[in-house]
Amino acid sequence: MTKTAEVYNVPRGTAYLTSQQVLLYITYLVFYVLLARILNKTEVGLVAILALVQALLTGLISGALPLAATRFISRSIVAGDTQAAAGVARVTLRLSIAIALPVVVVAVLFSPYLSSFLRGATDPANLLLVTFTASFFIDVTLLYTAFFLGVGRYARTLYQNALFVPLSRGLGLFLAYYGFRVLGIVSGWAIGGIATVLLSVYLWHGQLPKGSSYPLRPILMFSLPVFASALITLGQLWGDMGIIYLLLGPTILGPYFLVVSSVNFLSVLWTPVNQAIYPALSAAHSTGDPREISDRLAAAFRLINLTVLPIGTALAAITPTALDIVYGASYVGEALTMSILSLSSVFVAQGVLLVTTLQAVGHTRQYLGVTLASTLVFIGFVGLSASPLGTLAGAVGRALLSILIVALARFTLRDAVATRVNSALSKAIPLAVGVALPLLTLDQIFLISHPFRPVFQLIILFGLFVVLYGGICRQMRVFHHGDFAMLHDALPRRLRPYLKMVQRIIVSGAS
Repeated sequence: MTKTAEVYNVPRGTAYLTSQQVLLYITYLVFYVLLARILNKTEVGLVAILALVQALLTGLISGALPLAATRFISRSIVAGDTQAAAGVARVTLRLSIAIALPVVVVAVLFSPYLSSFLRGATDPANLLLVTFTASFFIDVTLLYTAFFLGVGRYARTLYQNALFVPLSRGLGLFLAYYGFRVLGIVSGWAIGGIATVLLSVYLWHGQLPKGSSYPLRPILMFSLPVFASALITLGQLWGDMGIIYLLLGPTILGPYFLVVSSVNFLSVLWTPVNQAIYPALSAAHSTGDPREISDRLAAAFRLINLTVLPIGTALAAITPTALDIVYGASYVGEALTMSILSLSSVFVAQGVLLVTTLQAVGHTRQYLGVTLASTLVFIGFVGLSASPLGTLAGAVGRALLSILIVALARFTLRDAVATRVNSALSKAIPLAVGVALPLLTLDQIFLISHPFRPVFQLIILFGLFVVLYGGICRQMRVFHHGDFAMLHDALPRRLRPYLKMVQRIIVSGAS
């Protein structure tokens, strides 16, 4: 076992981060379901715009410092230099706060003049003030998350999110329900951020030695190109929403925001792998072993293709029923938008892992070129087509964006590492088709005849998915026992019997 593997146990890190993502997305699902019932569509649109403002300010404050911190801390740890790792943490934290405080103060001072941007809001100045405050604490939290990833303490990121997401969303809904409306939602963000920073400081205490330093120049040399790309990434995540808000208004944006947020729950299938593998890839690159990087990527892409493609396709097949149950009949009009987003999720997953690889191997300029070119096409497409196509423009634009990122990143990495993006696609595609077509047929029958209440229809569809996915996987020998051996070592003991049950269902005895 290499030293990289000893320090950065990717399977165990993936297990922790998967637990985190499951917790997050269960909370997010409940949050968005209740949000659609507590607030009207215009207010939901305002929440989306304030989330955009918060993300933009956090991006301006933190930039690429979290990524830089993870990269330089992990490289120092693998080299056995904990003093240098501590110096990286200290330098990046001080720099982040030195940038954050002036930016937030200026934003707060100008909030009364920016309030006209929030069309339809009853208290726009206070909404912006609280959102700016939340951004500061979220920025600090993100930096501590980067520290924990850098030293391989994956469980502590779980503790951070286990506090922040339920507290911020739950408290926000409580305040919104009892009369504070949109202000209650953003107040939850701020209070949750403050509490999580306090927890993060406590958890970080004693992780690295004190009294060391680290030169700022290499951190800045790495960070500046990635910072520019991080701003471009904000355009990828929020550009379509900003355009839809400006051209079509908050009432149209509200349903689109909920649909995009709902499809984002699929990232539970790739975000844990991506977060866990980044420091390992960075450390492996520092040892000059491209074969190790390629092997890790092959395993990651195999997992992504065999899970994201079938599940995304299955969700695309039943979007009318899913939207009716989750948000109500008034949101079913976004079914085609949601189907497009679900189908393109596999390209999103592949693109995220590829750009992470670009960062891990130090190709920051190429990373900037990939993100800039793809985002310009995305923003241009949505801007030109939003008026005639409505929210469909955003969905098609996001699909186009993801496909471009995959193509450009693969081309950029062709001489550096074998990416193995197509790993297991020969089995993933038939699996996706075999699962989705029966679901689509049954869902259309339900929509025409309405034999059961929608909630029972969804239960039946889910049961059919489980049977189809498990049966086809077993018949095609999609998974093998080695896949589960890795997960068996990573999972807590109390969850291993359930893993064995799943293994017996979907793994052929001959595999």
